[in-house]
Amino acid sequence: MITGKSIWASHCEFLNDSSEFIHALSFAKNYSSHIYMEDDYLAGFGWVIRDSLENMIKHKVFVSSFSEKNDLLSQWRGYCPQGAGVSIGFDQKLLKEYCEENGFKLEQCIYNEEDQKKMILDATNECLNQFPKRALMRSEYNELSSKEKVEFDFPQRKNVLSGESKLRTEKALSNLCEKINDCAPLIKHSSFYEESEWRLVSRNPSRNIEYRVSKSHIVPFLVLPVIKEYPDIIKQICIGPNPNSHRCLKSIEQLLMNEGMEGVDISVSKIPFNSW
Repeated sequence: MITGKSIWASHCEFLNDSSEFIHALSFAKNYSSHIYMEDDYLAGFGWVIRDSLENMIKHKVFVSSFSEKNDLLSQWRGYCPQGAGVSIGFDQKLLKEYCEENGFKLEQCIYNEEDQKKMILDATNECLNQFPKRALMRSEYNELSSKEKVEFDFPQRKNVLSGESKLRTEKALSNLCEKINDCAPLIKHSSFYEESEWRLVSRNPSRNIEYRVSKSHIVPFLVLPVIKEYPDIIKQICIGPNPNSHRCLKSIEQLLMNEGMEGVDISVSKIPFNSW
């Protein structure tokens, strides 16, 4: 990272927890299925949404992950080689500036399930508001007999899918799919909440995609030269539990000096964890 003056953003489907999109999509599918099964008045709307979700195209999303916690035991255990980890602290203001200039977003992950559901529910309700209006109010519809409801529903559904309202329907559904694509990378299971993660998110990048080898497959990733463009963006380095922390500190000081990077605060983890 230091010598290459860059960070990597990996394709989100190849991360340790790659279930975010499925998690977000399941909320929307469950809600649309509930409408279809429980609300006769909006059943057509529920069916069209569910069908659209089943066939939606997922964005190619690449992310770099950051944590608010620079010295956390679960992070050292989960993401670092035994006795050889460091955490690197970035200037958040400069990182946001880099994202804005390059069409990326820096956003906080959402761990609370109620907040996640509300985000998807709000997007679905917005889709409903953009949808072609029915010819009858709900109160009028409820006054119809079962036969009259069927006779009313058939042309209404046909109109939504192929009539004059088709373009409006497609736009509403497209907007919903876009919102789900946008929020999916930020939805994480509550068991990860301790990580306090923020993500740099690149959607459908135009730059060249590179590939690296992992234990069982290759991982698509982007090289983002953020340190090259903002040489002062790294503000601190914390050395994790390490049997030779003094040597590690000295070697990092020499590396930073050799790369012309000054003013970086270097510290050693205070966690009494021995993994070697």
